[in-house]
Amino acid sequence: MVNLFVYYIAMGVGQDSFISYYEKYKDKIYLYFLYRVNFNRDTAEDLTSEVFLKALKSFENFDHNRSFQAWIYAIAHNHLVNYYRTAKREVELTENIFSTKEDIKKIEVNYELDLVLKEINGLEDSDKEILLMRFVDELTNPEIADLLDKEEGAIRTKISRSLDKLRKKLEK
Repeated sequence: MVNLFVYYIAMGVGQDSFISYYEKYKDKIYLYFLYRVNFNRDTAEDLTSEVFLKALKSFENFDHNRSFQAWIYAIAHNHLVNYYRTAKREVELTENIFSTKEDIKKIEVNYELDLVLKEINGLEDSDKEILLMRFVDELTNPEIADLLDKEEGAIRTKISRSLDKLRKKLEK
């Protein structure tokens, strides 16, 4: 990933605030992309770097009364949409997300988790995305609501219904 410290110094951004956010969220944003680009590590790294460069360039406009996590995920979400739009392709959410044994070992996924993820892949795109945001990206309900421009109650309901669908699939 890009060494943001160099850009940081050049732009005169307060070192303590942005670098602490970067250190805290770089791995989360990387995983956000990794799950959504079919575990293509190079693409996930590139997208992560690009997102943090965008965030750095507009950091002075960041409203510190808002959640940084919600802000950076909104940037990441929009960047991913643009990535697929410019590549003129859609996210293949139904593909098996593990392509090699090396991926399985590196992520240390056991059999049960693999089964759950396969079942999640079989869910409708909206159900899959809400579950990934909540349980993989570890976003809070208010952050998801903010990101999707929905009411928090609607997000709670959607998560609950998506989990019910997943439970029913796992019981089969």
